[in-house]
Amino acid sequence: MMRTGLYATLAAAGMLSAAAPAAAQTATASILDAPMPDASIADIERFCSNITDAARERRYSLQKAELESLREEIEMKMKILEDKRTELKEWVERRDTYSSAANDDLVEVYAKMRPDAAAQRMEKLPAELSAALLSKLKARSAGTILNEMSPERAAMVTVIMSAAADKDQGAENQEAVQ
Repeated sequence: MMRTGLYATLAAAGMLSAAAPAAAQTATASILDAPMPDASIADIERFCSNITDAARERRYSLQKAELESLREEIEMKMKILEDKRTELKEWVERRDTYSSAANDDLVEVYAKMRPDAAAQRMEKLPAELSAALLSKLKARSAGTILNEMSPERAAMVTVIMSAAADKDQGAENQEAVQ
């Protein structure tokens, strides 16, 4: 019998503890449960006119912040473009130096030489000058001379010639755009 009383007491305590939060929640009134305040159209218009300036100022400050962000982005892109322009100028100067390095008389001398002798001489020249000379020779003569050069030197000269050709093509495209 004692056990039954103990179980009944525990069950009642459990019910009370479960019901207490529910009762507390219903006892507190929610703002949503409150009735709408009596407000006239004039009160609403007065409220709106009072906050118009603050809303406008907030909107202006948001727009200003966005414009500042865009300005910074544009300045950053302009700097990148200016860096690219400077780099392009340097490449054009290099190309001009490269082209002027092999004057027509010198090209004619190498064109009349035997390929093995020309290759031997070009091995001792700066790689840029060798590339400039070979680029001004006829393709067949240049190929034969390259064939007579050491593989390492021929590869280096070929890379220079390829880079110069790429830059020439880029400069032509740049001139076409302007």
